Amino acid sequence: MILGELLQGLRYRLVQQDLAVPVRSVVTDSRKVGPGDVFVALPGQEHDGHSYIPDALARGAAAVVCEHPPADTGTAVVVQVEDAARVVGPMASAQYGHPSRRLQVIGVTGTDGKTTTTLLIAAILRAAGRAVGHCTTIEVHNGQRARLNTEGFTTPQAPELQRMLAEMVAIGCQAAVVEVSSHALATGRVEGCEFDGAVFTNLAPEHLDYHVSLEAYRAAKGRLFEQLSKRSPRPWPPVGAVNLDDPEAGYFLQCYPPARTYGFASGAQVTAEDVRCTPQGSAFSLVAPEGRALVHTRLLGQFNVRNWLAAAAVTLPLGVGPAQVTAAAAALAEVPGRMERIDAGQAFTVYVDFAHTPQGLAAALDTARELHPDGRIIAVFGHAGRRDPNHRRDLVAAARPRCHHLLLTMDDPYEEDPAAILDTMRAAALAQGLREGDDFQCVLDRREAFAAAFARTRPGDVVLLAGRGHEQTIPLDQRRVPFHDPTVARELLAQAG
Repeated sequence: MILGELLQGLRYRLVQQDLAVPVRSVVTDSRKVGPGDVFVALPGQEHDGHSYIPDALARGAAAVVCEHPPADTGTAVVVQVEDAARVVGPMASAQYGHPSRRLQVIGVTGTDGKTTTTLLIAAILRAAGRAVGHCTTIEVHNGQRARLNTEGFTTPQAPELQRMLAEMVAIGCQAAVVEVSSHALATGRVEGCEFDGAVFTNLAPEHLDYHVSLEAYRAAKGRLFEQLSKRSPRPWPPVGAVNLDDPEAGYFLQCYPPARTYGFASGAQVTAEDVRCTPQGSAFSLVAPEGRALVHTRLLGQFNVRNWLAAAAVTLPLGVGPAQVTAAAAALAEVPGRMERIDAGQAFTVYVDFAHTPQGLAAALDTARELHPDGRIIAVFGHAGRRDPNHRRDLVAAARPRCHHLLLTMDDPYEEDPAAILDTMRAAALAQGLREGDDFQCVLDRREAFAAAFARTRPGDVVLLAGRGHEQTIPLDQRRVPFHDPTVARELLAQAG
């Protein structure tokens, strides 16, 4: 492919050489550059891609696209752009033949519930006989098989995302469902992706270390809905689905006014009646403009009923019937790390959940109380690095009225000192009137914290292991320490006999 073809429709300035140069692929990581590639230098919070231009050229890059051209680039083609993050997606899309134009692409955004809702949408479409791929924090499914998402991002970098969509097209997929993070929207990872559907799950303060304000965080997520109006002509209409239970619903409805609403609030177009939640699953009557259906699901709690409503709201206008929602719910097992029950024959109940925000932790604990009204609840959680430090206080505040005992421990510290994070949470617990030893404990080692929680139980109690869910490793400084909460929990329960 010729470089000029990748830049078609984009604003740029040719600094050096000729756009007629053949290029092999679009790359943003200089370590992956090979002869003939075009290297796009992306600015970032921690690393600026411009500093890696010499490395990319040494590895054989035929062209460089950047915001600030360096003085010496040898014989490579150099193109200057105003915002590299906004051009890399369209360039990668052009490289792969614009795969999103050949798929029904549905994006799911929000603070909590994105992964589950993405998987539910894919399940409903498959129940309707469609070939579907999906991309979530947990896994990437190309339409034939799934693999763990090891990219380190909920939504992959633009070249990888476009490659994945192209693979789905080649396999014969008709649709793709993509979990879309606020970072992906803010940094342009989904630029060049044409969305046919957008779902908003909920909004609460998160990632403010990056977005700075809740308004900026909300605006980033709103871009997904704004993109519905910018796609090329298709034989099917765009669909938006907004959670009417969320206080920010009005903002997202302004971003795309034709969006339909779902939830339990009065006036929701897609809602649930006769909801019954048990430790084995939930049942409810789905009520939508397309009809009614009785839904039985193994997913636990009212918040997962709402996730089913979100999935139904965006798929029913695409020619799916309510009966397909019922079929998908009957076939779908629990989502890994999302209120996943760990049963080794113990006399108490253990759940693993990804809840890592105050509102997510509150929802998981409320579900545990709803399902086990007579048992004591013990919560094990910490707080990750690279996230809003105010959550260290707010997580304790969310758990305090909902638990008999708290085990504060390590989450994913990244470059932060895990002991310092734990000290902050200890101080928050003490400031909120909790007594160390009686109401809470601090156990830095996560495995030891699990064991300490199990040791405190009585028959009928509930232990919630929160914060990491499906994750396979703990990022600790520059290392990745193997640690999978469900596996560790099963090992400890087996040892206890």
